[in-house]
Amino acid sequence: MVEEGMTVHPDDERAMKLVQAFRILNLEQVIGMLREELHRPVAQLRANLRPVFEAAQLQDLDLLRPPADFHAWLQTPFRVTQTGGVARANTIRARYATLKQLYDVVIELGLISDNPAHGCPMPPPEHSQAPLPGVAEIERLLAEAGARDEELFAALTLIYQQAFQLTELLALRWSALDFSRAELMRARTVTALRPESLRALGPLLARAGGPLHAPVKGQRVFAFKNADDLRLQLWKTCQAVNLSPAAGPRELRLASLRDYPQAPPGSGFSNPQAYGRALRHATALAERKRNK
Repeated sequence: MVEEGMTVHPDDERAMKLVQAFRILNLEQVIGMLREELHRPVAQLRANLRPVFEAAQLQDLDLLRPPADFHAWLQTPFRVTQTGGVARANTIRARYATLKQLYDVVIELGLISDNPAHGCPMPPPEHSQAPLPGVAEIERLLAEAGARDEELFAALTLIYQQAFQLTELLALRWSALDFSRAELMRARTVTALRPESLRALGPLLARAGGPLHAPVKGQRVFAFKNADDLRLQLWKTCQAVNLSPAAGPRELRLASLRDYPQAPPGSGFSNPQAYGRALRHATALAERKRNK
């Protein structure tokens, strides 16, 4: 059932089917209907959402109208493994991120008005201790990406120059950019775009109709099939420039915090404490690189 006070028009067949899928907790149907909006591999969606849907089935819980203690309830499906053990911190965080994104999509469709998963307490992330690529290595990587594909170059530039997370990058729409002010509206903050980022977006913007038309259309900036598609292209680019170990989106984002320290909103952080933790980790990995 949809949230109290929200209505679904009977002619909106897709919304009605989605409400019914949530009502009977049919995870496969929910994934099948929303996979394009979620921008994640089906196997990943299934693995991250199954514990929540199965727990809801056991307790006859309506995920579109969860109880007041939903955050406390989520701790069990987030943390329990199939063998009855305790999930790792990054697994817990991945399940939360996927569920939160699912609710964001449901909000866009008008089925609920607020995200009931938002703000759920999470354990701190487990960080890889591999040293980050240096500035010169990243410059070689970006140069190779620019020679290969304009879209890949723009994506990697936003990750490195603006500390973009992969999920927010794939969800970015032209309507979130204000070219007259060189600003970008992110999930919770406004970011001033660096000149390098503006230049990298230029060819994509031209294809989308230019600064007067692209924001009006509201189309997605990037056409990658999913996160794994971008990761694969990044990995191939790392191979081409002999960057070992290969840098992933996370490493480029940490390198951004290392090389472009700024106020938290500029890097997409609304929480100064979270920004401080990420910055300390990036600094520690930079120090590890220097001491190798």
